[in-house]
Amino acid sequence: MLFFGLLLENRLKVTMLTNKKIHQTIREISGEEGIKIVEFLKNRKNISEFVIAEKTKLDMQRTRNVLYTLNNFNIAAYIRRKDRKKGWYISYWTFNRKRVKDVIEKIRTQKLEMLKDRLKREEENVNNFYICDNACSRLDFDQASEYEFKCPECGHLLALQPNDKTIINIRERIRELESEA
Repeated sequence: MLFFGLLLENRLKVTMLTNKKIHQTIREISGEEGIKIVEFLKNRKNISEFVIAEKTKLDMQRTRNVLYTLNNFNIAAYIRRKDRKKGWYISYWTFNRKRVKDVIEKIRTQKLEMLKDRLKREEENVNNFYICDNACSRLDFDQASEYEFKCPECGHLLALQPNDKTIINIRERIRELESEA
């Protein structure tokens, strides 16, 4: 009986979607303006883009950009209706909370793939990276030799950079992301 209780508890942790997780995801996708818009749209349906811009105190262009970004991730949906008086189309927006979990998983998967690719590159070039004193650029041996071991940005000499700590940090970040699944 205890086993099933723990299993149920773990499932609840995985499926529970907190405001903090929603805000982190929205911030990553569309910045602070996205959070303002999502907070305004919560528990509302079919709100005019003009009302959203007015209530969030964002200009119309920025409001539309954020809304379309959220729409690209299916977090916000809209319907268009023609204004009978003015003759133009107005979009009415709704926040789709159910899709946030899918977006969180998609972003996590993308980060994981990117980190695994980076880890592979780092491991294939152990202690074979060169970095500028000003930290303008970091190049592998082949790239550094193309630029004659001079920074392509500022011209300073490149110094050999051990990457063992970088590999450890990437592995740790991969473990963290895999444990979130």
